Amino acid sequence: MFIDIWTIINPIIRTFIYIIALYSIGSILFQFHFQKYFNDEINYFCNKIIKNSAFLGLLISILAFISIAGNLGGEFKSIFELELIELSFETIQGRSTLFLIVGFSFLSLSFFFPLFLFKIFNILGTILILTSFVVVGHSLSQGIFSQLLVLIHIICISFWLGSFLPLRYMCTIKNFTNLYFIADNFGKYAVVYVGILILTGLTFSYILLGGILPLITSTYGNVLLIKLFIVSMILIIGAINKFKIVPEIKKDLTTGQVKLKNSINIEIISSVLVLFTTSILTTSLPTPMGM
Repeated sequence: MFIDIWTIINPIIRTFIYIIALYSIGSILFQFHFQKYFNDEINYFCNKIIKNSAFLGLLISILAFISIAGNLGGEFKSIFELELIELSFETIQGRSTLFLIVGFSFLSLSFFFPLFLFKIFNILGTILILTSFVVVGHSLSQGIFSQLLVLIHIICISFWLGSFLPLRYMCTIKNFTNLYFIADNFGKYAVVYVGILILTGLTFSYILLGGILPLITSTYGNVLLIKLFIVSMILIIGAINKFKIVPEIKKDLTTGQVKLKNSINIEIISSVLVLFTTSILTTSLPTPMGM
């Protein structure tokens, strides 16, 4: 019974980690690319996303670490057993979660320092969070090659997902003419980021599946197909944004803002579904190759 509970809880915890980590890293990347178009209000909003994400990420990461003891003991009360908590430090999952805890701590602490140290702490925090994803799970299957694929994949998806909240917020600001320049340039960057995202994702998936047939013949492959379908829908929405909605922003800012905001809302919901299926793949299902 308790094992079943952890089977349910772990993907949920992992989903929250994915959402918080990717959105915080993505906001940093979004600022890096487009800050010259920001006003003080938008810059403050992006910093607020990073700050809140760092705090929530720290709490969820601590919860994730505690859940490792629960998994080891097989009972809910196991999370309170000191021996199991100490043993958690020796597991791969425990070490990965510690990277998350320290990484989110760095992001949180960055706001207490001057600009120069703020940037350094942001960079260090981002590196540690990214590292947490490549020292655990399926990314270890093919050594450094698969780890590099996962690292690049996460950076690309962070840029994509990290744009949603800032762009959505810009759609609520009246007469924000820079929205067109930001959305237009985002579309240009996205062509590169999303292209690499697809390439690394498909390559890594092929490595884990060991071929095409397991997409149909295995539970892992079936869930992966669902994920790929949702990703395809988001890609179609992104293409509509780039080629139809963004040009409309230039012609009619108010109407364009409403349409882009509605489109982003759909993308946000879809991205949560993608991350949830990813968490199931990484926490609850073995690959056809037994990894």
